[in-house]
Amino acid sequence: MLATWDAVSTLFDDMMGSTLGAATNSRTFTPDIDHRWQSPPAIDVRATDEELLLVCDVPGVKQEDLDVTLHEHVLTIKGARKFDSAPGQQVVIGRSYGAFTRSFTLPSSLDEEKLSADLSEGVLTIRIPKSLKAKPFKVQIGTKQLEKK
Repeated sequence: MLATWDAVSTLFDDMMGSTLGAATNSRTFTPDIDHRWQSPPAIDVRATDEELLLVCDVPGVKQEDLDVTLHEHVLTIKGARKFDSAPGQQVVIGRSYGAFTRSFTLPSSLDEEKLSADLSEGVLTIRIPKSLKAKPFKVQIGTKQLEKK
């Protein structure tokens, strides 16, 4: 059975290694030197008239392994996905494990005190509403009164 596994593993590495970007030895897990994800989680940043929204893919990361902090207009997302393996188990690593950190400098037009974060189905969603003074408003021509949108 071991010879069969080695042949399959070698074939998998030869065929898929460059496609997947990170094939490793089938017998061991060796994270990069600082135990960080090889590529940080994908994050979409979206803005509307009402809020700034960050949507971060963190599949397999538990809520207790995530940390979202805000300090002096810098939003930092830290997390870790732990690698679990049974003793003697042979593994072909195709996903990233270890710790990651992403930071974003936020504009001053946000109401940072109303920041909220939610983790659902492997997606971390962070919402930060815009402050009232940052929301656009329509100026009526010929009047002194401003009309909020």
